[in-house]
Amino acid sequence: MVKIKMRAVSAVWCAVAVGAGVLAVVHPQASLNGMKSGLETCAGIIIPSLFPFMVISSFVAGLPVSDGVAKVVSPFMRYVFRLPGEAFAAVVFGLAGGYPVGCSVAVRLLEQGRITREQAQRLTLFCVNAGPAFTVTAVGAVMLGSIRLGLILFVSSCCASVITGILLGLAADVPEPCGVSASVRLPCSAVLVESVEKSALAMLRISAWVAAFSCLVSLFGELGISEAVLNVLRCVAEVSGGCRAAAQSGNFYIIAATVGWSGLCVICQLLGDVRRVGTPLAVFLAFRAVNGGLCVVVCRALLYFFPVEVSAFAPLVTGGAEMFSASAPAAVALMCLCAVFVIDLDRNRKVC
Repeated sequence: MVKIKMRAVSAVWCAVAVGAGVLAVVHPQASLNGMKSGLETCAGIIIPSLFPFMVISSFVAGLPVSDGVAKVVSPFMRYVFRLPGEAFAAVVFGLAGGYPVGCSVAVRLLEQGRITREQAQRLTLFCVNAGPAFTVTAVGAVMLGSIRLGLILFVSSCCASVITGILLGLAADVPEPCGVSASVRLPCSAVLVESVEKSALAMLRISAWVAAFSCLVSLFGELGISEAVLNVLRCVAEVSGGCRAAAQSGNFYIIAATVGWSGLCVICQLLGDVRRVGTPLAVFLAFRAVNGGLCVVVCRALLYFFPVEVSAFAPLVTGGAEMFSASAPAAVALMCLCAVFVIDLDRNRKVC
C-alpha cells in the first residue's frame, strides 16, 4: 500500500514537472522574465541584506566572548523564553538579521552542544523574522513610499515573533542556569572562514529558491488565472513578490500577513535547518500561519496608536484594491495545497 501511494505521488509530481517544463518551452519569455525578476530581487535586496548578518551571526555564535554575553542575559532568557542564555544570539539575530538567520544560528548552537534539541526546535518556530533592510527599506520606503510604515511593519513582525516565543516557553521547563556545556572552540580565524563559506553556500541556496519560485509564478500567469488569484498566489509563494503585489492594493494588513507568513519560498529555504533540529514540518507551517495572524493584530494596534496619513498609500492605489476579494475559498484552498506540497516534498526527501 505504501509503495502504491509513493508511486502515485511520484506520478503526480512527475506530471507537475512535465507541465512546468512544457509551460517554460511554450512561454519562454515568461520563464525568462520570472527568472530575471527573481535574480534581480536576490541581487538588489536579499543578498545585500542577508549575507552580512549571516556571516556576523555565525561568527559571533562561534566566538568565546558569546559565553560572557550568555551569562549576562541568562536570567532574562530563562524566565521570559524558558531558554538558556546561549540561545540569545539566535533570538537577536533572528529578529534583526532576516528570515534564515535565526534558524541557522539555532542549528549551529545545537551542533556545538550549547542548547538541547527541544530548545533548538522552539527557536525554529519563532526566530524566523523579516529583517529591517527588507521591511523598512524595500517594503516601506520603496513599495509604500513611507519609512514610518516600514518601521511599523518591522516592529509588528518582531513583536509577533517575541509573543510566539513567550507562549511556547510557557509549556517548557525553566532551564538550569549553567545551560548545556559548550563544545571545544575553534580558533577565531577558523570560525571566520567557516562562517563566510557556510553563509555563501546558504545565499546560493536561498537565491536558487527565490529564482525558482519567481519563475513558477510567472509561468502561472500564462495559464489565464485571474489577477486576484494570481496575487494571492504571489503572497503565499514568495514574500517580496507578494508584498509588491499587495502594495498595489494599498492594503497594509495584507502586507503584514505576507511578511509574517514569510512565503513558501522562505519555508523551503529553511527546510534543511528544520530537518536538522527535528521540528515537525506540519507544526512549523502552523506556526508560520499563526505568526502571520499575530503580525496583523500587532500591526493594527500600532496603527491605532501611531496612525499614518492615508496619503502614504495614494501613489499605490491604482484600482487594485479588490485584488484579494475575488475568491476567498480559492485562496484558502491554494494555501492548503501549498502546505501539502511542502509537507510531501519534505517527506519524500526523508525517504530518499
